[in-house]
Amino acid sequence: MRILASGIAILALALAACAPVYETQYRYTPPADANGRACAAQCQTSQLQCRDSEEAKADNRRLRCESIARDDYERCLTTASTEQGRSACQRRLCNEPAKTEICEADYRSCYAT
Repeated sequence: MRILASGIAILALALAACAPVYETQYRYTPPADANGRACAAQCQTSQLQCRDSEEAKADNRRLRCESIARDDYERCLTTASTEQGRSACQRRLCNEPAKTEICEADYRSCYAT
């Protein structure tokens, strides 16, 4: 019975490895006329402004996180009563990536037909 269950599990894994992998690709073909090109340029400007805004928000989140992490670390060091307790204090890492996905979606909508 165990051999049968193991065989089924191996077969399921093998079939999953053969499954197709889908990837969405976008092609941005510039418009042929001047009005269309101006519209596309405006969309690109909006996209860049959106990205800049999201990067600034991420920077602010990171700075806030680092300030809190620094305060928590200092508090830990201050309240620890032994050297072992102080060595256990760790400073939290602050990784705050920019959330630019919305900028990309808005930009793609400029090219929707």
